Amino acid sequence: MNIKKKASNSEILKQVLYEMLTLAYTVELLENNKWHKGQSHIDSSEPLLTTATIKIRILYDFFFGLENASKAENAKDIYSAVDNFETKIKKPPLVGCGPKGMFSRESIDKYLLHFTEERISKPRELPEPKFKGGSESVVKNSAMILASAEKFIDAQVKGSFMNLNQESENYMKDFKQVVIKLKAYPTFSASYQ
Repeated sequence: MNIKKKASNSEILKQVLYEMLTLAYTVELLENNKWHKGQSHIDSSEPLLTTATIKIRILYDFFFGLENASKAENAKDIYSAVDNFETKIKKPPLVGCGPKGMFSRESIDKYLLHFTEERISKPRELPEPKFKGGSESVVKNSAMILASAEKFIDAQVKGSFMNLNQESENYMKDFKQVVIKLKAYPTFSASYQ
């Protein structure tokens, strides 16, 4: 009998911290990038927007739950703040994270992660117009998700819920340093609460 080992909460937190840090780095690059535009209408922000959008979704699902969790493939293998930490986090007013929004699992799967029929045959231009909220909506959502994430992590660590390993502590220190830099940008700063 092959029993799957359940990850410890400190192992889960390490992954959450990794996603927080990489999203913060991506937003920093978005804010600092001097867009390069070639002959096409696509500029150099596209890969950063795509990465940030996926990171937002990962953290959103962890903190606020999966849409249609019972239907999600391998739902029993998916960790969350509610299920694994018995913590309910107040959802900030995120843009486009509802079931039909641009940050929904369906939209991300359909337009960013897979070559679906709709992605290939129906859009008038790439990326799909649903994602044209531009970097401002991505930065705002990132700021709100990261603020919620930081409060969650601080509460877990402060409450002596667990000890973070050295690598996780380094992720957190780096994350806090990047957030200090990001607060210099008005769009990020206004949404980081």
